[in-house]
Amino acid sequence: MKRYDTISIVQISFLFTTAIGLKNHVTVIPHLVAAGKRDAWISVLFALVCILIWGFLIKYIHKATAPHNIFEWIGKQINEKVKWFISIPCSLLCVFLGAVTLKEMVSWTSVTYLPFTPIFFLIALLVGLCLFLAMTSLQTIVIVNTLVLIAIVVFGFFVAFANLQFKDYSLLKPILEHGFKPVIEGVIFPLSGLVELIAFLFLQHKVHGKITYKAFLINALILAWLIFGPLTGSIIEFGPTEAARQKYPAFEEWGIVTLGRFIEHVDFLSIYQWITGALIRITFFLFISIEVLALKDDRKRRVVLLIYSLIIIILSLLPMSEFLFHRFIGQFIMPITFWFFLFVSILLGLFVFIKNRTKRRLNYVQDQEETTT
Repeated sequence: MKRYDTISIVQISFLFTTAIGLKNHVTVIPHLVAAGKRDAWISVLFALVCILIWGFLIKYIHKATAPHNIFEWIGKQINEKVKWFISIPCSLLCVFLGAVTLKEMVSWTSVTYLPFTPIFFLIALLVGLCLFLAMTSLQTIVIVNTLVLIAIVVFGFFVAFANLQFKDYSLLKPILEHGFKPVIEGVIFPLSGLVELIAFLFLQHKVHGKITYKAFLINALILAWLIFGPLTGSIIEFGPTEAARQKYPAFEEWGIVTLGRFIEHVDFLSIYQWITGALIRITFFLFISIEVLALKDDRKRRVVLLIYSLIIIILSLLPMSEFLFHRFIGQFIMPITFWFFLFVSILLGLFVFIKNRTKRRLNYVQDQEETTT
C-alpha cells in the first residue's frame, strides 16, 4: 500500500463523524424518541455500553488482519468462495444504505424548500457528485469532508446554544416512568448507527498505523453524543409527546432559533448540514462498496461504481409514501443493519480465532520436531 493511498486515524474519525453522524443525528432520533419517549436518552447509554464491549471484538479482528484488506485476507487465509459470500452482501448493503440516505434527503428537500423541482433532477445531481467523488480517492474524500465538517460543527453548536432559552430539563423526569420496556424497545435504533463503526475493519488497509481501542472509543463517544445531544434537546424543548410526533426533531430545533427580537428563521443553515452530510455519506458507502469487493483494476472499479450509482437512482425513484418509507426504515432497515453487521463481525472473529488456533498448532508441531531432532 502506497503512502499517498492511506489516511490517518484523525481523518477517518472526521469521516465517520459526518458519514455515520448524519444517520445518528437525523435518521435515528425520530424512531428512537417514538419508541423510548421520555427515557429515549437511556437507550443511547445502553447502546453505547454494548458497542464499547463489541469494540474489543473489532480490536481482536483488526490486530490479526491489519494492514491487509480484510476481505483479501479471508480469500487467502480461509477460502475465496467464503470471501465472496461475505463481501458481496456487505457491498450491496452499503449501496442500499446509500439509497436510503438519498431518498430520505430528497424527500425532505422536496417537501421543505424545493417542492416544484423534479425529484429525478435532485437525485441525478447528487448521485453524479457522489459518483465523481467516489471515483477519486479516499484522501480526496476526507479532504472534502474536513472542509464541509467545519461548518457543520459550527452550526451544530450554534443551534444548541441559541436554544438554551427554550430548554426545560425537568421534562426529562420522571425517569423510567414506564419501566425498562420503552428503553429496551428503543435501543436497537442507536445500535444500528453505532454498529457502522465496523467500517474501521472495511477500511483498515487504507489507514496508516494501528487502529487502537482508544480510537474506537473516541469515535463511539462522538457518534453516541450526536444522538444524545439533539435527542435530549428535542425532548426538553418540545416535550416527549410532541417530539415523538415530529418527523425530524433535529430539524425542528432550527425552527425555533431566535437571536434577540429581529433575527430568526435561520433554519436554512440546516439545509447545508443535511446536503453536505448526505453527500459525504453516500460517497462513503459507494467507496466502501468497492473496497469490500477488493477490486484492483481501476476500470472494473469505475464500471461497478457506475452500476451501483444507477441502482441507487432506481431505488430512490421507487414510489413509496412518506409514511410507509418512514416505517420501513424503523421496522426493517435499522434492525437489519445492526444484526447484519453484528453477524459479519462475529463471523470475522471466528475466522481469526480458527486461523490463530491453526497457527499455534503448527508452531507447536514445529517446536516438537525441532526438539526431537
